Order: sequence, then structure tokens, then C-alpha cells
Amino acid sequence: MFQFSLRQLTFLSEVARCGGIAPAARNLNVSAAAISSALDKLEAVTGLILFDRFPARGMRLTSAGADFLADADVLLTRAKALQRRAAELAKGETGTIRIGTHYAIAQQIVLPAVLTFRESYARVDIEVVEDDFSNLVAALDAGNVDALVVFNQGFGDTRFDVEIVKTVPPLVLLPASHPLANADSVDLESLSGIPYINASPAGPGPSYLDLLHAAGLEPEVPLTSQSREMVQAYVGKGLGFTLVGFQPRRNLTIEGDAVVTRPLAQEIGHFEIVLAVARAVKPPDLVTEFLDLCRTQA
Repeated sequence: MFQFSLRQLTFLSEVARCGGIAPAARNLNVSAAAISSALDKLEAVTGLILFDRFPARGMRLTSAGADFLADADVLLTRAKALQRRAAELAKGETGTIRIGTHYAIAQQIVLPAVLTFRESYARVDIEVVEDDFSNLVAALDAGNVDALVVFNQGFGDTRFDVEIVKTVPPLVLLPASHPLANADSVDLESLSGIPYINASPAGPGPSYLDLLHAAGLEPEVPLTSQSREMVQAYVGKGLGFTLVGFQPRRNLTIEGDAVVTRPLAQEIGHFEIVLAVARAVKPPDLVTEFLDLCRTQA
């Protein structure tokens, strides 16, 4: 435990600057007796003689007192910075928020929310964690992220508050040159015989391929990847089709090939985009404001 206080160090610094207790007391708006008592206690707990005292001529730091004050001034400066930091945190002007999400949602919802949020909170650090569903839920449960913006693949218990913000039907992703690319919608039967490019499952719950199987379509699956960008690149090269939740930005793959999305003519199911927070922890105001922006973007 500390044996002296910031108040005592403040008195020490001001007396040294003014050369006496009386002027320091006037500047600090405290009694001379309070300063004198504080300095006596400071000398007692440190074992140092901090001042040479000259009757009618004031006070002067000893050599040991000057060395001690140099370190004390560093501590006082840091204490003032900490006080400012606390005030900024209390006002929500600084801090860190950590959001867990998936690649597609990061591009379509989280990124626009981040850009808008930074206009009002430029000093708030934002950490976006992209991972699969199971790892993100574990991170939320452990307190390693503040909230999730994810596809709902089954939270499975009551430890989380989960809010649906958007329902996403699957879209057919095709090369722009494909004959079906100009159709208003794509019938499942017209997809038979076209290879399916599969994104490997990233958590519990049905995948897009599972939805196709449930609807009676059993496409050939020659290529599978954990990377959504790689899957879209395969499609862009004319190697097959896939299902996605969102249209790629600018309708281009990472290889620069043009692709298009078309709605399915049949209803085969959908996915939910949800916001999730731990029920046992009240989200900080900054997190709540960020999630409000995600609702707007959904």
C-alpha cells in the first residue's frame, strides 16, 4: 500500500515552486496548516528531509528533496493523464469495442457501421474479429468480444440475448457470362447439371448445400473451400455456381471476373442475421451505439 498520497505530492510540488507554504496555500486554496501537516507526514513516511527551512526567507528543496520531487512530478503528470482518460471513458469518447462477425456480414453490415461510427467516435478503437460461428460464440461467452453480428447457426442456450435484424434468402451466384445470368429468377431445375462450388461449413446448422439437398437438388461438388473469396473466384472462372447471402461488391471476384446474383424461384429456406450479447453482462454504451448502426445497415 502507498504510504503517501497524490495530495501530499501536489503540496510538495507547489511549495517547491512558490518557495514557501503561505503562497502555495493561497494558490491551492487550502490552509497553510494543512500543507504544513501534509509535508511533515510525507517526510515522516519517506524518511527524507525534503526542505531546508529558513525563517523569514522561505523554504528550499534539499538535494534529496529535489530528486524525490522529480519523480513525484512524473507521477503527478501521469495521474492527471489518468484522470483525463477516466473522464473521456465516462463520456464515451474513448475506449475499445470488440465485435465478432463473419466475412460476408463484415463487408455488408459491419464495415459501413464502423465508418459511420468513426465519424462520431474517432478516438474509439474498434476490433473486428472474423471467425466461424462456434469460435465466435465461445469468444462472446469468455468475454473476448463484446457482441456478435452473425448468421444464426443456433445459440442453443439462454446465456445470450439474440435479436434477429435481417432474414436473408439464398441468392444464386453465377458467372456474368452464364445463360442464366439474365434471368429474373433461377429455377432449381435449371441448375441441375451445373457443378456446385461449396463453401465448407463454418459451424452448426444447415449449409446452403444442405438446403439444396433438402429441396431435391443433388449437384456435383467438384470444389470446396473455406474461403468465400476463393469460392466466388471459382464461380467467376465458370467452374460452377454457388449460393450466397449477399451480392459481391461491384459484382467482381478477387480475380476481377464479373459475376451476378439472381434470386431462386423456389423458397428453399433462409438464414437469419442476428445481434448477440452475453445476457450476464450489460453492454457498454459504445457497444450499444455501434449495434444500433448495424441495425440500420441490415
